Amino acid sequence: MQSGFGLDTTVVHLNHGSFGGCPRAVLDAAAAIRTRLEASPMRFYVLDWQRELDAARTALARFVRAPDEALVFVPNATTGVALALNSVRLAAGDEIVTTDHAYRACRNQLARVADASGARIVTVRLALPFDPDAAVAALAGAITPRTRLALLDHVTSPTGLVLPIERIVPLFAARDAQVLVDGAHAPGQLDLDIGTLVRLGVTWYAGNSHKWLCAPKSTGFLVTTTPLRPLVTSHGASPEYGPPNRLHAELDWTGTSDPTSHLAVPTAIAEVARLGGGWPEVIARNHALAVAMRRLLVEAGASVIAPEGSLGAMASVPIETAVPLLELERRLLESGWEVPIVHWPSGPMVRVSAHLYNELGEVERLIRRLHELGVRLR
Repeated sequence: MQSGFGLDTTVVHLNHGSFGGCPRAVLDAAAAIRTRLEASPMRFYVLDWQRELDAARTALARFVRAPDEALVFVPNATTGVALALNSVRLAAGDEIVTTDHAYRACRNQLARVADASGARIVTVRLALPFDPDAAVAALAGAITPRTRLALLDHVTSPTGLVLPIERIVPLFAARDAQVLVDGAHAPGQLDLDIGTLVRLGVTWYAGNSHKWLCAPKSTGFLVTTTPLRPLVTSHGASPEYGPPNRLHAELDWTGTSDPTSHLAVPTAIAEVARLGGGWPEVIARNHALAVAMRRLLVEAGASVIAPEGSLGAMASVPIETAVPLLELERRLLESGWEVPIVHWPSGPMVRVSAHLYNELGEVERLIRRLHELGVRLR
């Protein structure tokens, strides 16, 4: 299976969650699009680009079950979160609810929004071992009459937990609070239905296509139920410019950029399905492998931080090490191991990811390598 991806076969890739990895067919498709663009740039941007972008948008929207008229392409989910936050109106004393598992970049954006508006960030602690019922109760308890916004991860990046978003979102919607979901890891890792989440009360949903969908880097998306204020004001602000959909007119074109990653998304969706026997099989297989990977780590001494039902295609377990964490990660990289060492307040963790090119034996070898580096699973 690994031969179908453009990965270095001398490296053990257990970190699909951070940066993804492309099948060769996707790399070839992106290269062909880029070659065509560079061969006749004006023809491409004037005659072809919008039509092809709309077709790619429709394919992605169909996959994540979202209305294509409400979906815009962005470089990554972090940019999508920034767009949504740029459209929020907050005042001094308003409250923003998030969790201690939120992605650092998004927490930093929240901090800037709060500093500029005088709003207050309420951080809900989701204790480990993770209990979905306790998480729902903790978030419900954080809602007050001052709550205006919630930033929730669908799949947490450091801990690899699938939050019960479908149970949490209605709690905020019932109090007229806007909900921004950071779904960077969800497309392709979960059977995602954004349309249903919107009906439950999600205001914005940001996702990535370069992770589990295996599209090229720099391709994310944002689904919105409200007008957006673009981070870059460009030609689309003029009513006579662009397609009739003003959201697309303002967000599709923010200046000359390379759109090949977005245009290769349909190829990625189709190719991963082909390699894995269909997306339901891909999602089920990757989840089962992540569970089996975690089981091996537990048998080697690691503790369980979440039930199997709260895992997608990633799993984190605690470790103990006397080596500084960045140094440990560097030593792993230098010896051919791509696996993240996660900083966590209660102690570091190692996180493993499962995709089609992974196999269980890689974790058996990882355990031996960690022991060689003086790391103890705990």
